[in-house]
Amino acid sequence: MRRTAFGAVVVCVLAAVSACREEPPPPLPPPPPPGASVTVVNLNAAMGFQMKKGEKGGTNATPEDIALLAEDVLKHPADIANLQEMALPAARELREVLAKRTGAVWELNWAHSTFADYYAGKDPAEAPVWRNVSAGNAQLIRIGAGVRSQKPITVDGDRPGGEPDQGIMLPSSKEPDRGRSYQGAEVVTEHGTIDVYNLHLALAKDNTDEERARDVETIQRFTESRTNPAIITGDFNEELDSSDPNSGEHHFPKTYAALMAFMDTYGYADVARRLGVTSNRQPQYELQKLMRVRIDYILARGLRTQGTAKITSTKSDHWGLVTTVEPGSERTAPAPAPDPGVSAERFRHELPGGGTFYFFTALDYICAVVDEQAVCQGRTKPVPPAPASCRGGPGWGHGMFVAASGKVDFVCAGGLLYAPVDRAPDDRDVLRAGQSFTALGFTCAAEAKGVRCKHNASAHGFFIAPDSNERF
Repeated sequence: MRRTAFGAVVVCVLAAVSACREEPPPPLPPPPPPGASVTVVNLNAAMGFQMKKGEKGGTNATPEDIALLAEDVLKHPADIANLQEMALPAARELREVLAKRTGAVWELNWAHSTFADYYAGKDPAEAPVWRNVSAGNAQLIRIGAGVRSQKPITVDGDRPGGEPDQGIMLPSSKEPDRGRSYQGAEVVTEHGTIDVYNLHLALAKDNTDEERARDVETIQRFTESRTNPAIITGDFNEELDSSDPNSGEHHFPKTYAALMAFMDTYGYADVARRLGVTSNRQPQYELQKLMRVRIDYILARGLRTQGTAKITSTKSDHWGLVTTVEPGSERTAPAPAPDPGVSAERFRHELPGGGTFYFFTALDYICAVVDEQAVCQGRTKPVPPAPASCRGGPGWGHGMFVAASGKVDFVCAGGLLYAPVDRAPDDRDVLRAGQSFTALGFTCAAEAKGVRCKHNASAHGFFIAPDSNERF
């Protein structure tokens, strides 16, 4: 849902004894240097969801360990730090340390995954430093020469207790507010806009191959609904380089296929592939040497990267990864290839009293195709005055429709006209930008800025977007 912020209005009232004078605006910051680039660091910080009392391994809940984590971020230096296995209080403290050391503003995007206790790792009888706090993924972004601004694009609501959340829980989560999540931000650089995602996928021991594949497909549908060049980093908990030596098949074929679709179908480059294993666990015996694997990745679409490297981390059992977006590649990055031919069966639903309809969502619009019309509900402007038949009753103009007769008009309805009867709308219903489908004599297509539906026989239809609309 889109939110609109309204600025405050200051009214000056002149009186005999006082006057009100408008203050001049603050000066604009100087423009960034011409060669400013954006460096992205990925690291599983290994604070862990299950940290035990007195456990010294990993990034413990102490100022000393958080200072070491800040050094890991800054020694490259990062403009964007994607961190997994964090605690929310630690992420907030890390932000303050980074700001103090750099003199820059660092903005924090948080993706809740579960709740956990965190310890200092000093005493087997110690009490938690943080008890039952939000645990998940942190995205820290430095505002400066490389990054002009950023905004979260995966906001899905606040967690219990008012914890801020800029991430989306994945379908494999087995109970509310406990599972895995991912997050993304739209980042405005000197040369253009990019999307940067941070994710931590489930372990094979915790979820089935089908569940993990569904998580990957959920992320893929979100990233491909947007046309900005993109970088995806994270701990995937999956090896893309391993297979059964006897059969040549991957151990988890569905998860593997879903991840490979990012590269094979949607044009993401596995830019850190040549760097090898990322598990940094120190082996205690020969078998553990064989268990060190490559599970951390940087995938880039529509961008040129340089300086990609594997980096050491002070407390984690992972190596980190770093890459720099080549300045200027944001400007010319191609959009994802369109995928127009999706099957209508994906959106098919049965009406309780009999009959079929097709339900989908695109951008902020909720749409359906039924026998008599194709309709999309959501905000748009401009909207003409309501006709007499729609005054004083249902809402007017919150959507558009094209009828089987060829008539095109704005919606006159007091609520949602169509939705799945057995569940809430979710990622299964998304029609991505560049996709279309045909059903019941209508064709609907999702475009970059809106939705277009037409009645095929008459060629009449509509285009609806937040700031424009068209009847044809």
